[in-house]
Amino acid sequence: MKILIIGGTGFISSRLAQRLLDAGHRVTLFTRGRVKSRIAKTDKLEHLHGDRTSKTDLQQALHHRTFDAVYDMVAYAPEESQLAVKLFRGKVGRFIHCSTISVYMISNEIQCPITEDQDRTPLMEFWPRNPFGMDYGIKKRQCEEVLWKAHDEKLFPVSVLRPTFVSGPHDPAKRDFFWIERILDGKPLLIPGSGDFAFQQIYVDDVARTFAKLLLYSRSIGKAFNVAAEEIFSLNDYLKALCHLLNRHPEFVHVDQKIFDQLAFSAHPRGDVFPFNTRRTAIFSLEKIKTETIYWTTPFKEWMPATIDWFTKVFRGHSLGYERRQEELAFIERWKQAQKRFAAEISNG
Repeated sequence: MKILIIGGTGFISSRLAQRLLDAGHRVTLFTRGRVKSRIAKTDKLEHLHGDRTSKTDLQQALHHRTFDAVYDMVAYAPEESQLAVKLFRGKVGRFIHCSTISVYMISNEIQCPITEDQDRTPLMEFWPRNPFGMDYGIKKRQCEEVLWKAHDEKLFPVSVLRPTFVSGPHDPAKRDFFWIERILDGKPLLIPGSGDFAFQQIYVDDVARTFAKLLLYSRSIGKAFNVAAEEIFSLNDYLKALCHLLNRHPEFVHVDQKIFDQLAFSAHPRGDVFPFNTRRTAIFSLEKIKTETIYWTTPFKEWMPATIDWFTKVFRGHSLGYERRQEELAFIERWKQAQKRFAAEISNG
């Protein structure tokens, strides 16, 4: 098959490209050319460069070409999906869009386990601290709306995959490394809230495999699927499992969520800090994808060691927000002392 990946050098898409090449497909990557590809060179791989948001760049590179499948891994605004519709309508056998579980998590009216038909529940009041990203979820919903409106089984057959938190070596978000680095420094861990809300993440290779294998299932056309691990953790469970793999046992210090939110280091302009603090239960149904495809995920204890090794032995630098680690530790000490004083006041009547 002739396959185009829009955004083929990213965290997920580079692995997807390699899987497709290994399966014998001819793969074209359309990227900005700013990130060096980790994919082995082969005569079945073609690189095209341009700006995904530019109609001119897309048309110059692709408007005379047809593909058996197109994967759009980087559409983040409805205008970008609309460009894809205009460019590929009548020229593609499958159009597979990378969406996100955030399309659900921008609503208060979801019910767990969250099924794929809950993608159009009413929006909540804008919540800047939404751990799933308000703007991100809203724009991804809008991308999907454009694609579903354009969906046609002959001219523009659409499928949508909605991954949850994606983890593994080379993760640009470095969510797992946030906790790995703090566990390894041996100091207490500051945990927002109770740490009891359930969530799912997923190993990046499982995501890439799911995207690649979707081509095998024609019945997946016209449908959306959740992509998440079968394992469910709370933040406390996740941290205990991570500590076990690292053979470290730091103290867990929980702080009231409302107080935590007032701390200067509780947010960061460049991304997620204190990740997997979902603030509510976020469990996603996998019934549909297991019914329509052959679907399985790698256990945490099997994929996390390789992730730990990459971040501790290959990656150079710190996790997001680690420059304020001393502030975290100072607050932990103040919090513990305040709790002791309060406990003493209670016991003394």
